[in-house]
Amino acid sequence: MRFNIVISSLAFFLALATAGHAITVEEAISRFQGRMYSAGKLQGTISWTSSSGAAYSGEFKYMSPGMINVKFTSPSGKSVVCNGKKLWIYDNGSNICGVQDVGGVSGGIAGIVNGYSGIATGGGGGYTLKLKSESKAYPEIVLNLDSTFMLKRATFKDRSGNSTSFTLTVRDGGSVFPGMFNFAIPSNAQVINNPLDIR
Repeated sequence: MRFNIVISSLAFFLALATAGHAITVEEAISRFQGRMYSAGKLQGTISWTSSSGAAYSGEFKYMSPGMINVKFTSPSGKSVVCNGKKLWIYDNGSNICGVQDVGGVSGGIAGIVNGYSGIATGGGGGYTLKLKSESKAYPEIVLNLDSTFMLKRATFKDRSGNSTSFTLTVRDGGSVFPGMFNFAIPSNAQVINNPLDIR
């Protein structure tokens, strides 16, 4: 009987301690950015879906801070490359390349969340960040993070209400090197500069 009372008391105080240390969205964003900037080299698979029904999957390579290279294999022919300062989105089917400025060393997925507010929920098993900003190209972003604040899934909603989500399965770096994060635009491609800034 006394053992049960002790266990119940410990559980009660543990619940109080956990409630008292709920994470703020500012702290969660900071930890997410710190995790992504210190991740080193990663690679893995990515799936990308949009509210219009488009779906893509492929392989990604990542290097801190904020550099990513994605080659889609289903369907093939699309690439997304970011060196932390510029983002290239290329479709060889249409031969169109969008080039977006993402800003300094704070660029990449971790830099995109600068200037957002919202709520953070979760704990030891992982976290969800629901972010909003009326002044951004994406007024709503939802991030699902694991217990170490590594990105597992991100959903972006634009001003028209359309959404794009991507899910990552991460493994260690391997053959990742800086040169793969600069994209050589084909000479005959149509280039659209800063498409996310067009309203």
